[in-house]
Amino acid sequence: MTLTTLITLARPKSSTDRRRSTLLVAAVAMAGVFLLAGQRIVRLGSVDSATYSSYLTEDGLRSGVVTAAVLLAAAACALAFQSLRLGTAARDRRLAALRLGGATPGQVRLIGATEAGLSGLLGGVLAGPVYLALAAVLQSLPQVGRVLPAPALGDLVAWPVLAVVLALVAAGAGGLLRRQLSTEPKSEPDRAAWQGRYVTIGAVGTVLVVLSLMPISRMLIFVQAAGVLLAASGFAPVAAAAYGRRLERSGDPVRMLAGGRLLHTARAVGRMLALLVVCGGVGGAVLAIGRDYQLSQLDSTANDDFVLTGLGTVALLSLFAALAAGVAILAGAADDLLDQRSQLAALNVFGLGAAQVLRSVRIQLTGPAAVAVGAGVLIGGGLACRLQARFDPAAQTSSLVVFVLVAAGVAGVLAWLVAALASGVLSGQVRDAVDPANLRTT
Repeated sequence: MTLTTLITLARPKSSTDRRRSTLLVAAVAMAGVFLLAGQRIVRLGSVDSATYSSYLTEDGLRSGVVTAAVLLAAAACALAFQSLRLGTAARDRRLAALRLGGATPGQVRLIGATEAGLSGLLGGVLAGPVYLALAAVLQSLPQVGRVLPAPALGDLVAWPVLAVVLALVAAGAGGLLRRQLSTEPKSEPDRAAWQGRYVTIGAVGTVLVVLSLMPISRMLIFVQAAGVLLAASGFAPVAAAAYGRRLERSGDPVRMLAGGRLLHTARAVGRMLALLVVCGGVGGAVLAIGRDYQLSQLDSTANDDFVLTGLGTVALLSLFAALAAGVAILAGAADDLLDQRSQLAALNVFGLGAAQVLRSVRIQLTGPAAVAVGAGVLIGGGLACRLQARFDPAAQTSSLVVFVLVAAGVAGVLAWLVAALASGVLSGQVRDAVDPANLRTT
């Protein structure tokens, strides 16, 4: 296969493909920006405390900023990987046709690797200008907000090297995903009883959270975080399956369709919902701590800026992680539409068209996302209120509790709206899935 043929086959062929490629480029560019920022801070020597934020001038805090940058890059990489899974039925049918026409599995993987590698390379190239623009914006902020030093000559060397590395990583991920391409319909996954295992995991996490509420040691905060993670990981898939069964019992065919798909993918969706719960918990804790700090009216404005800058960094990290989880849920819904394209095409023949299927996808996405984010904010904010009451028994936490309840409701509504808007991204996949031509591919 010549290079020209390879690039031609790897180019996006539809508007949905182009949206997926655009998302991949943006995600890789974000990862590149954070990695460039991290390496710049690592290379930073001693600086004047009057020039940059205390997060850079103090060695103990500087490592925390580098860690935050790496975690943000990891979240962006997760977003990039999940965007690769947003494949359309038309693209997979095209690759399957190449397999039936004599293309080897290695050639199919090479096409997927080339497609992802080109987008990764473009994202890596764009990371440089975006990083320079971000650095310029941060340099114009007051001293407390300058958490990124000015660019240096070393960045010009790191930029092209990073672009090549990101392109190679993207190409490897693209080839790996295309390895699972099959010309045969996928079999139904094993629906054996699995809820007991997840309930046990959730129960263990709940016990850890309860133990962390006992006034023994401040180190129990880490036990509390582990407990929330385990509880969310255990109960979220079970809750997703329960919601799917509830939708299946509905008399509305659209809700029944949404429930069947959600029940079919309860474990995969539940894992991403658990991440949304954790991200919501971090956000709820940040909101509660920030509100408590505001009500306490401590120290000076400079100290206020210092604390709020740290809280903002943590909130940004949780937002990117939540974005990656949301894209993963979208990717799972797209894969499910691909798996069931022959059934959906048959339903289309009998009158259940693309509009109804898209509405079922919206129902499938909005409810779980809203509950997960709202519950996360409520859990994180509630635990922060409990922690504040433990260390300051004389404090009045009633207003803080009301604030957390309101924040949880607002966060749930916002998550519902975002999920409803995001479901429109799958309109191309829905049209491909209900195409009656799919009845001829089986």
